[in-house]
Amino acid sequence: MPQQKETPQEEKVLENALSPIVNRLIDKNFANSGDKIATQIAPLIGGAIREQIKSQKDDIVDALYPVMGNMISKFVTKSLEELLHKINEQIQHGLSVNAIKRKIKAKVKGVSETELLLQESSHAKIKAALLIDKESGSLLCKVEDENASLTDADMLASMMSAIRSFVNEWVESNEKHHELGEIEYGGNKIIIEASGYSYLAVIVEGAAYRQTYEKIRHTLEKIILHYGDDIKNFNGNFELFPKEAIKTEMLALLKEESAQSEPEDKKISPLLWVLPLLLIGYFSYLFYQDYQDENYEKRIEKLISQSPTLSPFKIDVIVDNKVATITGRLPFKYHKDLVEKLLQKVDGLKAVHNEIKITPTLTDPMQVSANIAYLLKGLNLNKHNNIDYNFDYNKLALNGYVTNKETKEKLLKALKTIQGIQTIEDHIEVKSPEFHTDLYFKTASSELNNSAKERLLELVKIIKDSKTTAPISIKAYSDMVGEVQSNRALAQKRVKSIKNFLQEQNHLTNEINTEIFDRPPEGVDAKKEPHKARCIKVALESKKSHV
Repeated sequence: MPQQKETPQEEKVLENALSPIVNRLIDKNFANSGDKIATQIAPLIGGAIREQIKSQKDDIVDALYPVMGNMISKFVTKSLEELLHKINEQIQHGLSVNAIKRKIKAKVKGVSETELLLQESSHAKIKAALLIDKESGSLLCKVEDENASLTDADMLASMMSAIRSFVNEWVESNEKHHELGEIEYGGNKIIIEASGYSYLAVIVEGAAYRQTYEKIRHTLEKIILHYGDDIKNFNGNFELFPKEAIKTEMLALLKEESAQSEPEDKKISPLLWVLPLLLIGYFSYLFYQDYQDENYEKRIEKLISQSPTLSPFKIDVIVDNKVATITGRLPFKYHKDLVEKLLQKVDGLKAVHNEIKITPTLTDPMQVSANIAYLLKGLNLNKHNNIDYNFDYNKLALNGYVTNKETKEKLLKALKTIQGIQTIEDHIEVKSPEFHTDLYFKTASSELNNSAKERLLELVKIIKDSKTTAPISIKAYSDMVGEVQSNRALAQKRVKSIKNFLQEQNHLTNEINTEIFDRPPEGVDAKKEPHKARCIKVALESKKSHV
């Protein structure tokens, strides 16, 4: 049975009956499933905005302007305030080391100090770049660094199309005019470079400088040159669009750039070469001046050391820029004037500052040294004494030897009476004089012959002159002819004869040590040389001490 078509009046009655029920169901479903509805509608918003921009662009601009215009104004104002604050801080420290460095750097680089100051106050870093179709607002290609994260680049591209309309309205009216527009927010900005059918939106962290803008323009020019027709004929089909090739060109934007970079064809300022040369010349002059001053000091010190009158004193010499300053302490004005005369022999000195002080309480070291030499010369007249000295003002060092302790003590006592000697370093040895002789006797005889007496008198004289107390050694040997007892008795008689002679001559008090051997001396053959076998050896025993 065919269905009967409802009349308009019946439709109206049915609509009036169902409308309250349907509205309540929609409200209830929206309240219970708000999140689900938002999730389902979200994918449609981007396309809706793009369609709205195509058909009613001015309406979108009017709707966003009250919010975006105020926001942009606040961000631009805040950014300018921060930049001015940084510049003011730099100006307040205008006399600092960094300011001087900046002035020199500006001269070397050939730029103004203001531009360099602005570059120092900002550090630009490109975080991401979007290539957007101008007509539809579609995102053609994007690149971003590892720290950036554009979760909805399509949405951002659509919003950029709307924002760009009231920021750069004149772009569409003149497709051949490539002018840069930008949106600032906080410490970041979006730089917009437009072409005929697309524009490049670059997100920059920090305040960009001239090289940043040139880099963006250069990148867009390369993209238009190679892929302009593909962008112009883009109909939404990304399978035929060279997205990867364009992305490769855009990746160049993410490379680190330096605010200090210079154009390749920029001429190098002559100051870049002149300044180092001036510095090298200045330091070379300083080194040469120090070298000259050091030579002057050596020449003056050599002259003083070669003067016997001045050499005992400590005189300091300092030469600075050919000006000599002499300091020290001297006993008489005569010595100070002598220094002046010596310095007159040094050619090339600009001036001489003689700051030597006269100290009359000082003893003339030359006189002190002469007194020491006179005393030691008398002591050394005895060939058994040998003492030398070294006198460095106030300090005396003695080296050598004497024959007895008494002589040494008398010497030290006499030296202490000489004014000008404060300390004495004693390295004197008490050393016995050397003496030894061999006395020979006839067979079975203990009588001293004339030769033996002369040798013993020589020993007596040495002991008397040197006043040595060293022991006397007497050693008797045998020719081994006859009985041993007989030979020993004969040897004792010979030793006694020697002792008696020594005591009779000078009443010597030296200790006498005797030894009797029943054999000849070492190296003597009694059969071949019997007279040498029965000899008596007499000597002063060696004795050294530091008393």
